[in-house]
Amino acid sequence: MSGFDVSEKVVWVTGSSRGIGRGVAEHLAAQGASVVVHGRRQEALDEVAAGIEAAGAAALALAADVLDEAALAAAVERIAARFGRLDAVIANVGGAAHCALADVTLERFRRQLDLNLTGALAVLQAAHPLLAVDGGAAVLISATAASSATPQFGPYGAAKAALEHLAGSLAAEWGPGVRVNCVSPGLVATEGSMKSVFRGRQELAIRAGATTAVGRVGEPTDIAYACQYLISAAASFVSGAVLVVDGGPTEGPTQRILRALEQ
Repeated sequence: MSGFDVSEKVVWVTGSSRGIGRGVAEHLAAQGASVVVHGRRQEALDEVAAGIEAAGAAALALAADVLDEAALAAAVERIAARFGRLDAVIANVGGAAHCALADVTLERFRRQLDLNLTGALAVLQAAHPLLAVDGGAAVLISATAASSATPQFGPYGAAKAALEHLAGSLAAEWGPGVRVNCVSPGLVATEGSMKSVFRGRQELAIRAGATTAVGRVGEPTDIAYACQYLISAAASFVSGAVLVVDGGPTEGPTQRILRALEQ
């Protein structure tokens, strides 16, 4: 299993003060990686970093807006000063906004693109000089909304689809020095999804999980293991790929039509 070892790596996980990003950061730290935790609220980041360090791993907490090029450049300088290297970036910052395409303003549409697409490119551009030194890896966190119709969340789905295309283009342009891949999560149980999707009711999460082939919703650790694989030597021949981590579908278009006819 040494090919999956990340214990000597320095990994920057954006959007890691909570949710999937925090789960990824804490998992990689538990595997021995030195982790740069990142977000917009320094107090929350300090809490995550303190927990990681208490568990015996090295951590650096950096507050920076992913759309602020100067702030990102300063963040990379701090990473270099602290660790002297950067082996991987997990670009996790993103978010979905409920909005019908007939009504969404262009400004709100642009904000979704900036949050889910532009910010990821900005982070990778800032990190690229350090990543390219010893052959690093980047993972962009997409979503299954990228590959399916997403009524009421069209801007989010469009942004994530573009993100997956961007990963392929970056992989082609930056290889062989830097590998770039995507992880595409399905529904994952986080503080945010429990509040907004499951309305704080565990029984709804259980019902949602029953719609997957494995019979449950995802956990941040599920996404973390996928990220660990993609930044490890085990994935040295993988670049420009999209790894779907959604528990598996239980029906396709034909099954949906047949189910509708039975009602």
